[in-house]
Amino acid sequence: MTGRLILLRHGQTYSNVARRLDTRPPGAELTDTGRNQAWNVGAELVEYCGAGNGSAGRLEAVVSSVALRAQQTAVLAMNAFEQTAGLREHQMRIDVEVGLHEIFAGDHEMLADDGAHRSYATALRGWLDADGTARIPGGETYVELMNRYRPVMENLAETHLGTGADRDVLVVSHGAAIRTMATHAAGVDPDFAFAGYLGNCRFIVLEPGDRPFGEWNLVRWADVEHQI
Repeated sequence: MTGRLILLRHGQTYSNVARRLDTRPPGAELTDTGRNQAWNVGAELVEYCGAGNGSAGRLEAVVSSVALRAQQTAVLAMNAFEQTAGLREHQMRIDVEVGLHEIFAGDHEMLADDGAHRSYATALRGWLDADGTARIPGGETYVELMNRYRPVMENLAETHLGTGADRDVLVVSHGAAIRTMATHAAGVDPDFAFAGYLGNCRFIVLEPGDRPFGEWNLVRWADVEHQI
């Protein structure tokens, strides 16, 4: 095993419940369900990261998108992680990183109708297929996403995982951005990535190793056996 990037989608928000395309920070806050999801995944990560008995295990660093929902998810998940692993309160530092926010929905921001969702799904397919022209009117292309997201991923990999140690970095971010970034980081089949929905507080795991971006290993894609 080698160093891993754990890419965690935020918990359920009020915009998720209303089916609104809420992509611009700060965005909506978590619902009670979303808070429970964040707490539960924090406890789940204790086992996944080999923590417990007062040790954080493999978990080396935690970073979050600037969006409110991501920061709330990170805080609640780390509260649960600390309690479950027997760590002191606030032992797990959370850093906020610019560039990890969701792909902008442009002119469809905060819309909830079927047409807006079809448009976003069509754009997502283009992003996964590396179509540099795919976007919602007024929104971002996958190239624009990668220009802000990829440097953060590469810096985290170099800073925390570059020695080849068995460490983990938790990145709390957003569904479409995570799926698009992971697809291009690990050369994932776009059909697989498009079908593999990433639910609230589920995660994708990548192993950069000493390989260049685009050749990273895909370790886990949510709970894929339930979704593909």
